[in-house]
Amino acid sequence: MRRQRTADQSDAALVGLALAGDPDGFALLFRRHAPAVIAFARRRSGSESLADDITATTFEKAWRRLDTIADAGDGFRPWVFRIAANEMASRYRSDARRSGREQRTADRAVDAVSQPEATALATIDAERVRHAVGELKPAHHEVIALRFFADLTTGEVAEALQMTPGAVAVRLHRALRELQAVLADGDADHSSRTNEPGADR
Repeated sequence: MRRQRTADQSDAALVGLALAGDPDGFALLFRRHAPAVIAFARRRSGSESLADDITATTFEKAWRRLDTIADAGDGFRPWVFRIAANEMASRYRSDARRSGREQRTADRAVDAVSQPEATALATIDAERVRHAVGELKPAHHEVIALRFFADLTTGEVAEALQMTPGAVAVRLHRALRELQAVLADGDADHSSRTNEPGADR
């Protein structure tokens, strides 16, 4: 009966239990949020083994940093996704091979963002988008990862980044513009190589 009552409690209450030394608190937070973190990491990397590794590292860091959550735990989901996004970005920076394929296509951005830049991304191959996102400046990489790969709402992204929703919208707009520029540069490089003498030989 006690376990059932614990399972029904909010994230805030479970964080409080975990901080008080109750192992059930963090165990239930893990069960509640780990599937979504694994799905995010799998979509981002295309690798089940890497997704499992990212998830394990994310929750290990979450456990060690649990007392740093600003509130009582209502923001646990965006907070843990921010850890996962940072861990994923770190892995990509240290792994030049970047294996796997991004399953998420850019038309998810069109569903949530009205900027013309987002609409333009809808026709771009997802693999190209995945590689281009990895080339963005860290702040832009992070906001795109949280909003579109982690499926956080704008409000949750704002909470995770400790920004206002309006500031998130501005950063997201700039991130999408940078992403478009990176993709355009890639198109230009590809075109120049294709047009070199002997390129078709």
